[in-house]
Amino acid sequence: MCARHIIAILSIALMLGVAACSRNGTAAPADSASAASNSAASTTTATAIAPTVLIVDASDSMLTNDAPGKRIDAAKSAASGLVDALPEGAKLAILTYGTGTGTTPAEHAKGCRDVSTLVPLGSVDRTTATAAINGLTPRGLTPIAEALTRAAALLTAPGPASIVLVSDGKDTCGRPPCPVARTLVKAHPQLQISTVGFRTDGRASSALRCIADASDGLFVAAQNSAQLEARLLATTSGDTTALINGDALDGIALGTKLIDVRKQHSDFPAGGRRDGDTTVIVWRDCGWVFGSDGALTEIRPYHGRTIDGITVGSTFAEVKRYYGNPTAQARETGDTVTYTFNADSNSDAGYRITFDGSGDSAKVTRIIVCSCGTHPQSGASGPVTEVLRPVTKTGSTTAGWMKDATHNHGYYGCDHSPVPGVVDDGLYWCSGSSGIDQGVCAKSFNGNALLCVIDPERKVLTLKTPSKALTVVPKAMSPHMPLWVTLEGGITCAYSLVRGFSVTNETAPDAKGQYSCGGIGTDVTYLWSQGDADPFRRGSTWTATYGKDGSRPLQSLTVTKVTYVGFGE
Repeated sequence: MCARHIIAILSIALMLGVAACSRNGTAAPADSASAASNSAASTTTATAIAPTVLIVDASDSMLTNDAPGKRIDAAKSAASGLVDALPEGAKLAILTYGTGTGTTPAEHAKGCRDVSTLVPLGSVDRTTATAAINGLTPRGLTPIAEALTRAAALLTAPGPASIVLVSDGKDTCGRPPCPVARTLVKAHPQLQISTVGFRTDGRASSALRCIADASDGLFVAAQNSAQLEARLLATTSGDTTALINGDALDGIALGTKLIDVRKQHSDFPAGGRRDGDTTVIVWRDCGWVFGSDGALTEIRPYHGRTIDGITVGSTFAEVKRYYGNPTAQARETGDTVTYTFNADSNSDAGYRITFDGSGDSAKVTRIIVCSCGTHPQSGASGPVTEVLRPVTKTGSTTAGWMKDATHNHGYYGCDHSPVPGVVDDGLYWCSGSSGIDQGVCAKSFNGNALLCVIDPERKVLTLKTPSKALTVVPKAMSPHMPLWVTLEGGITCAYSLVRGFSVTNETAPDAKGQYSCGGIGTDVTYLWSQGDADPFRRGSTWTATYGKDGSRPLQSLTVTKVTYVGFGE
């Protein structure tokens, strides 16, 4: 069993049971309600797997508290679940990266070689493997290309072999991992590399998908701890193409043209039943709905099963565990209700799931895949995102921005740690004494001055002179931390960093005020985090804890807008 198969034991054991659509054209048997309702909580043990190297990301971003809980805790749980699901005698090695160095510029070269072997390749010892996984402490960089190379070096025997990578970001060492993956597969044609992107999007997801595609492996994205555990198990199962995976089934994704589907599957019918402006084609006991432009708009499996194990008979509570709260609802007849859930953080794919009954015990009766999810970059999913781009990388102002040429007098220093409020590397977080005039700054065209964004309401760059020469190119904070946020009711808050000073609230002893939301004296309000953790609970809706210091109670408010700074053109 190959790498793609190791990403499918890691999906709720699900997969060795009923397929989403039958493979031979006959109706797939419906699960009994009792068996199906337990599908999302069951586990599967593989009968045989190829020698496998599991790579677990332990870079500093894995300390982010949004899984919910820390990402590394979710990864530990999922990896331990995989170890428990492996058959006796399975050959397994476990590698990690990011545990031996920090992320400072002085540690960069060493950090890009920071790959270590937790468990050498051999027959799986569950006790040893689990203990090694649980001992991980993230702190460093993300040398994915180096980790893949080290993993492949352990798989020297001829025959099938697998690498499974779990990561929450892209390689940070400047060596593109996708060409490395192609080179490794060329040298070892039976090697499969599968990847699990944990809370990744955009370029990070694309890079992980490219690694998997290089070897016909499986890429899956996971947005929470439940998805991570299920989808890591999915990598070790059998053929997962018959399972609903985000926007795809049988290797056919929403948006694919009918002509291309027929090239991929020669037995796919050329025509079907007209339904308004769409055409419904029945194939493998699924309804495939194509729009007037010939592109696939819906997938309607008769007995669908998702890669997380949700199928006919699963409960509303189980569905919410994987996909969160529904984004839309349409009541039908009696106790039958259809809800829409986001299916894929990297696209607008959604699941329209029909339930019979009420409350958390309502049972799934049908699953439809559609372009009905809330796209992660739209204002409807999470807060509206604004990126200000006031200055170019060469230090010139962009259209619509003015310069205030009044220079500062006195101290003005810049922080070289990962920079909050920015989406690009090379921007600085700077402030005067006691945190005065905090903001994001870029070097001017001659490099002797700074152009700083201090007030988001004014499109004015304040000219500042740094107290010390800036020789380090700083990195953006990961995950990106907004410079300003707007809360429900129009409340605005600015990121605030003052060394040697902190505010506290007695009702939440571990809370730390990370954003200042205005006020005078004892009436200043803040956004609070648990220690240095991310203050935002990120998902289809962002929320944050808001309130004053002292002993006054805190409350949770919805974040409606986030603002960052980046380089312009």
